[in-house]
Amino acid sequence: MPDSLRLDHYLFRARLFKSRSQATSACREGRVLINDQPAKAAADVRAGDLIKIRRKGLYWHVRVLELPGRNVAKRQARETWADETPADVRARWERVQLASNAKGPRRDGPRPTKKERREMEKLRGF
Repeated sequence: MPDSLRLDHYLFRARLFKSRSQATSACREGRVLINDQPAKAAADVRAGDLIKIRRKGLYWHVRVLELPGRNVAKRQARETWADETPADVRARWERVQLASNAKGPRRDGPRPTKKERREMEKLRGF
């Protein structure tokens, strides 16, 4: 196993981001810190580092336990890091999640959904 790994590779392999390009974008936008320092996507990550990821205005604290090899399973990837987010931040995160879910489903664009289209066709007599 390597003793260090690029940050964007680690974030993707540890399943903290769905894709490496999303991890790279987060680093470029300044939403990822390593040991409280802004980090570029090419920064080296080692076991024991503390990574902070900002999502919805709150920082998620992740301690690197070990570096994953290539193509690890989701369960194994989850075992390479530990969540060290403080309890008060977790409580605020839960409130943010509840508030965003309370608004209901959001639909983008002017087009009707399939169900809405079928109802309109039924009214028109098709």
